[in-house]
Amino acid sequence: MPIQKRFKKPVATPVAISGPRLLSLKDAAVYLGAHLWAVRQMVRGRELPYVQIGRKHLIDKVDLDKFIETNKIGLVA
Repeated sequence: MPIQKRFKKPVATPVAISGPRLLSLKDAAVYLGAHLWAVRQMVRGRELPYVQIGRKHLIDKVDLDKFIETNKIGLVA
């Protein structure tokens, strides 16, 4: 059996993104349903990854979705 068939790479699930991929802190706060102050604190505390362009901090929607999934509390069915 060829080695390529034995070691297949896992297929990444595509993420459907509508609108701009990078959000300002204000838009990220709206996306999360949180206060702007809370999002700023998460960026400062390095809890939320960001992209810096000039003086602007922009947050990727994919990272916001990961943040939501990793911080869910409750029963998993």
